[in-house]
Amino acid sequence: MVKLYERKMESHMLLYIIQTNFVDLAIVLFLYIFLLTNKTFAKTTLNKFIASAVIVNILIVADSTDYWCAAQSRPMLLRYITSATGYTFRVVPILLFMLIAIHLNKKMTVILSIPALANGLLAYGSVFNKLMFYFDEKNKFHRGVLGFFPFLVSAFYMLMLIIGSIRKYRMGDKKECSVVFFIAFMSTVAVCMESFLHMKFIINGVGGISIVFYYLFMHTQTYKRDALTNALNRHSFYTDSKVMRKLPMVIVSIDINNLKLINDSKGHSFGDKAICTVTEIIYKNINSNFQLYRMGGDEFTILCPKANTHSIEKMMKLIYDETYKKGYQIAWGMAMYKPDMDFEKACSLSDARMYENKFMTKNML
Repeated sequence: MVKLYERKMESHMLLYIIQTNFVDLAIVLFLYIFLLTNKTFAKTTLNKFIASAVIVNILIVADSTDYWCAAQSRPMLLRYITSATGYTFRVVPILLFMLIAIHLNKKMTVILSIPALANGLLAYGSVFNKLMFYFDEKNKFHRGVLGFFPFLVSAFYMLMLIIGSIRKYRMGDKKECSVVFFIAFMSTVAVCMESFLHMKFIINGVGGISIVFYYLFMHTQTYKRDALTNALNRHSFYTDSKVMRKLPMVIVSIDINNLKLINDSKGHSFGDKAICTVTEIIYKNINSNFQLYRMGGDEFTILCPKANTHSIEKMMKLIYDETYKKGYQIAWGMAMYKPDMDFEKACSLSDARMYENKFMTKNML
């Protein structure tokens, strides 16, 4: 009778594990298919998404095994290993998500990976030294003296992610900033639910959904932004202007002087560098509610809703001076637009004033 009861309990446990993890596994499997058939992003970004999906799979297996081990009357080595795996890999998706969202260089990537590596070493070391966690003779879980280290690492990565999101907001990526903040909030809620309410498999589900959601969001954004500069593209300009022309605004046209000379004398890589440098300077100095568009080549347009010409002149002087210090020169013009005016004529006027300014300044370098 006892063995029959134990078999029924194990059967119910297995069904519970399958039921709670099936949707998470299905989400990740769908993501694998999407990643392998729609290679929209750079290889490094794609690899980070794939790695995130693999880690969610590892966590599902580790947590399911740990759930079974926790039901046993005595602790076993397998539970130490699955717990160490859970502690190690729980922080990695947040790290990868942060690296995808912020776009850091290799040196910073290595530096920011150190806390995750230290967390993994401490977690697997606890199998022997019990510093992070251990189990008593009745198989009851206990935190060690470093039991909250994974939470500190996760909080650090979450903070870095939020700081990177604020920077994106400053660069005009308001929608992506909102998406990242929402994912960070839901991930924090998931961690709290598992840590303080002792719920199971919440983090894995939120992690899988977050990866898919962010991938699909980024996939849609690739059609709105310029690949070289990350500024909004011409198509976005035509789409956004239909909505924004309901507001009074200042339209600013910008062109880089002597870019053809740079391309011909130094090569197109130097020309691309000039375009990217000017873009970064513009983003640094414009208000968060302004929108920057790369219209093609070295031509840019800024739509500045509810702005006045005086504030725009001050803004453009800062942009011009910083660009000049970097060894480049821009020409610019602006036109005031009101909802009762012809938007296309206002854009043409802004372009005409930019070309007048270009004629006067292009030979100053």
